Amino acid sequence: MRQAKYFDKDLYSKFHRKYDGIAMIDVDSVEICQNKGCWKVLAVIEHLYDTGSTKKKYTNIVEEIGRALNVPVFLVYYKESTTDTLIFRIAQVHPIRTPLNTHCETEWVDILKSIHSKHEQVCTHAK
Repeated sequence: MRQAKYFDKDLYSKFHRKYDGIAMIDVDSVEICQNKGCWKVLAVIEHLYDTGSTKKKYTNIVEEIGRALNVPVFLVYYKESTTDTLIFRIAQVHPIRTPLNTHCETEWVDILKSIHSKHEQVCTHAK
């Protein structure tokens, strides 16, 4: 869905935090096949705004989700590069670990498109 009509991302989190004995995380991004009827999960992405902080971002839960789905998992820091583009620091955390590398918007899109292209070769819903 390109445009959210009704969205308060904190409303459910606020509800959930009121109760002891339950725990959750949000999953930031799930890259999926765009072919109607397939929608297979292709990657799980934990993203956060890049403040330049070196504080460790824990990814163990999204890694577990990626392992269960047998898909790559990425940690993505993003911030504005210009008024209409972003710059990224990206590490793959599953199934292999790579260091954080800086990528422009086009490079990150190329990585995502390569994941889609690989799936397209086996997608039974491809046109």
